[in-house]
Amino acid sequence: MKRPILHLHEEDQLVNGLRDFIALEREVESSKVALTLKPDFNLHDAFRIFDQGHYGAISVADLRDGLAAIGVFPTSEETDLFFKRYDASNDGRLNFNEFSEAFLAQDSYYSHMLNRRPSNHRHPLYRRDDCFYSDTQVEFRNMWRVHFKAEVAAEAVRQRLQRQPCFNVYEAFNSLDLNDDGRVSSSEIKRIIESRGFYVTEKEASQVLKKFDYDGDGQITFNEVSFNRQL
Repeated sequence: MKRPILHLHEEDQLVNGLRDFIALEREVESSKVALTLKPDFNLHDAFRIFDQGHYGAISVADLRDGLAAIGVFPTSEETDLFFKRYDASNDGRLNFNEFSEAFLAQDSYYSHMLNRRPSNHRHPLYRRDDCFYSDTQVEFRNMWRVHFKAEVAAEAVRQRLQRQPCFNVYEAFNSLDLNDDGRVSSSEIKRIIESRGFYVTEKEASQVLKKFDYDGDGQITFNEVSFNRQL
């Protein structure tokens, strides 16, 4: 028997929410590319701005301290949402690989470019971000602001959906699970958006999926959605 799905109006709201996620991810991706194109920007020096103790991982307090040192002052909600997205191990700390995910573009050309770039080894530093040139510092700060803006806006979309009186997470998941296999793939996200006449690339659909795919297997299960209350 077919599992219950959303009514047409609520499904339209779901699709509109997914489109909003994609629009936010486009802005994040654009900022990642702009920062990658700064030839002195590299992940090693960026991580070291926050990992002052050389522990190999940073806490929320480390993140806030490092951001304050470079002139960015997020709210507690913004830093918590950032950690919620990138702390794949859910241990309350970001290791180098988890931190890097926030800056690696989805486009493999740019991500490979940044992954290969070594440290600048600039010492001593007056400010923590003196490892970068001044224009790169500006772009780096902008990248953080875009991250926080996108996560707060995405949270607003999730809450907007949850406030819909007839919106049900289980039915929403079933609406996305077009082949009824208990998992949602990026192609299914792409298909349901395009069923409403909106074009979306496979990469953009994959980026939306990654926001919910906490075990990194390339698919979303209902447990991942319901446990993290992402829809």
